[in-house]
Amino acid sequence: MMEEILIEPTEEWLPEAAAYKRAFEAAGDSMDGTGSLRRAQDMAQWLQTCRDFKRRETTPPQLVPATQLIYVRPADHALLGMLQVRHELNDYLRLYAGHIGYSVHPLHRRQGVATRMLAAALPYCRQLGLERVMVTCNVENEGSRRTILHNGGVYEGDSVEPDGQRVQRYWITL
Repeated sequence: MMEEILIEPTEEWLPEAAAYKRAFEAAGDSMDGTGSLRRAQDMAQWLQTCRDFKRRETTPPQLVPATQLIYVRPADHALLGMLQVRHELNDYLRLYAGHIGYSVHPLHRRQGVATRMLAAALPYCRQLGLERVMVTCNVENEGSRRTILHNGGVYEGDSVEPDGQRVQRYWITL
């Protein structure tokens, strides 16, 4: 298997990030773990927003600092998935979204990418000083539930988002 790594996005990866966004739009999928990519009109601005969110002083006050990461295979310049690590939880994240959000490119699903990507993010969470992280998934998303369980997730409970979506909350001890 070719090497896969989790890195912060750079200008070099912006064409792949734009293609990632288009693939999700074409599939009608949500872009979990991509930060502001869903709303981005300009990829350079998305990258700057990712960088701004890393520092509390440049994060909007109603949101929490977060690190945007991309899961790539450098050998063939493939962007396999995206993952966002939120450095802390606010009330919304505590109930519905957790510390980590992620998605896998539609072409790379059902290949273990999410499990490997989440595993690769856990050491970074430790570096942030977190002792455990919350990860959530939609109740009907069996693949995401298995990804979380494979990475040591322990079920805490369900909640219902304001839009009616039921989510399950899991904790992973680091």
